[in-house]
Amino acid sequence: MNVIRYCNLNESLHGEASLVCDNALDRLFRTKELDYMSHIVLRMFENTEVALEDPKRFRIEMTFSRGADLSSLEKNDKEASSWHQEHILPVMVPERLQEVGSHLTWDNMENMIHPFAMPAEDFPPPSTPQGFSGYFSKSALVLERLANLWSFHKYGNSNGK
Repeated sequence: MNVIRYCNLNESLHGEASLVCDNALDRLFRTKELDYMSHIVLRMFENTEVALEDPKRFRIEMTFSRGADLSSLEKNDKEASSWHQEHILPVMVPERLQEVGSHLTWDNMENMIHPFAMPAEDFPPPSTPQGFSGYFSKSALVLERLANLWSFHKYGNSNGK
């Protein structure tokens, strides 16, 4: 969450606008804690009518939910009392982090978040847990094909260089 909030403050970006609009930043600052079921959703949309090389081909939308909301249980109304009786904890609906109609491109988001990425050498080597050797072979092939396809679209070849 902090990377999304503050990534525009990185000196290498030279004053780039924030990924999050001012209204959403205000809501994020008022969020005291991230509760059970809090989440960020990144949705990518592709405009197939735009050339592959055009940065506006892919657009990112971000939403955020602070998760379970105990404040609604503190009310003394019918809805709160039914939640108490049924042992239900309401989860807040995700809210947009950008202005409607804004256009956050994949390239722009990648440039802003990349300085905060963990170096590849810090990731543990991929391994299949013992007992799962045959379960995910098709999934692994699909993921490998998707990675190669992404690399081809990004770099113009299949090896990412």
